[in-house]
Amino acid sequence: MTAHSESIHQVILYTSERKPLLEGSLLSIVEQGFKNLPRRFPGLKILGHSIHPDRVEMSLDLQRLDEDLPRILQSFKSEVKNLAKKDGFASHNLWQWTYEEK
Repeated sequence: MTAHSESIHQVILYTSERKPLLEGSLLSIVEQGFKNLPRRFPGLKILGHSIHPDRVEMSLDLQRLDEDLPRILQSFKSEVKNLAKKDGFASHNLWQWTYEEK
């Protein structure tokens, strides 16, 4: 495995209890979270992402980044949750604590 391929991570973040929450205004909020992520972590490349009602799938290249994957994912989840709260999302839990790496 080359160093470059080790820097690429395919990740799935599930909503709490895998509920279909990522629809309507939350869909737009998740998109905003993706737009903001490279600003928070200069050097991070989002190679691709897809948003489903119960999960977010993303492919990230961390080659030019000193941050670790859990910190980046936590930042993304926190930002989306905070934006959702401002938009009126009332539930305490939006995301599962863990993530899945393919």
